[in-house]
Order: sequence, then C-alpha cells, then structure tokens
Amino acid sequence: MQGMLPMTTTIKSAEESVAWLIDETNRVHLDCVGDPWCYELTTQVDNIGVTVTETSKTLRINPCWLRFVVESGDFKVCVADEIVAWYLIQDLTCNI
Repeated sequence: MQGMLPMTTTIKSAEESVAWLIDETNRVHLDCVGDPWCYELTTQVDNIGVTVTETSKTLRINPCWLRFVVESGDFKVCVADEIVAWYLIQDLTCNI
C-alpha cells in the first residue's frame, strides 16, 4: 500500500506501556482495588476488554491492536481510559 509506513512499535515496548499502566493503577487505587489488576495479551478479543471475577480484574488486550494504538499515540484514550471507565461504572452501580 502506497504511503503506509511500517510500525516501529514492538509488541515488547507496547506491553511495557500496559505493564506500567497496571502498576500505576494498582498503586493509585490501592485503597479500593481489593484484588489488583493484571493484563493478558490475547487474540480472543478484537481490541480490548475487561474480565472481572470475585478474585481478579484482568485487562484483556489484542496484541496487534495494542501495537497500533501505542504507535498512533492513542494509548491513553484506547487503553488507560478503559480502566477509568471501569471505576466510573463501579461508582455509579455501587451508589444506586
């Protein structure tokens, strides 16, 4: 395809962004996290999803999509805001 540049973001560097996000989330939300967040790179989701059980909260991310959003500069909007949205929904549903 004409005009397409190859991606320079590796899966390792994209995954480092997610690892930092998870560590930061667990640190910031220490008082209300309960069970800490973790992440999983998986092709079982198209883009991103959150799986919550009684003992865990897992951010599930498609690795190809992750590379794309890190490369395009959309990591915060596409990945970090997914966790923020989870907390907002929790606050709304717990206060009803």
